Amino acid sequence: MAKSLQEMSMKGDEPPPEYFLKENGIKPMDSFLPSDPIPTIDIILLSSSSSLLSSKEGENELQKLKSALTSWGCFQAIGHGISSSFQDKVREVAEQFFALPEEEKQKYSPEVYGMEVYGNDPMISENQVVDWLYRLFLRLQPVDQRKLQLWPGTPIEFREVLEEYGRKVKTIFDVILKAMAKSQNL
Repeated sequence: MAKSLQEMSMKGDEPPPEYFLKENGIKPMDSFLPSDPIPTIDIILLSSSSSLLSSKEGENELQKLKSALTSWGCFQAIGHGISSSFQDKVREVAEQFFALPEEEKQKYSPEVYGMEVYGNDPMISENQVVDWLYRLFLRLQPVDQRKLQLWPGTPIEFREVLEEYGRKVKTIFDVILKAMAKSQNL
């Protein structure tokens, strides 16, 4: 088995050439970004369960959402209700997974299960530059399309934490979609 990027980095080894960008005219992303800061949207102000949505403050936030999506296509969400301590717990179980021995992580590799789970970018062409990362890709929504048999059993809390995270994100997603529709008078 080839060494992972993590192993190469820890040992000070040089990565293989496919991890280096060759001269091909690609410009850094900074040259494409607007100079304005990414818009920030307070999700609690958009929630229909909050009396704030019908307030002036809620209407202003709805207009900010519409503007953010029109001009940027994205925004930073605040007031979403996912506590810092829970976000830390999600990061903790992810870090625990990535700290597992490579042999354990490889049990969830694309060679075994396809694109969904642990690995890095598939090599599509010889000229492709590969990202310097490994990812764990698991479907959270829709729930009936989850492939729980692919979800790591280690660390022990992994599945429980990810399921709770999925529920919380679904709630936020529903609020945002409803607010988007309302901002378009749908």
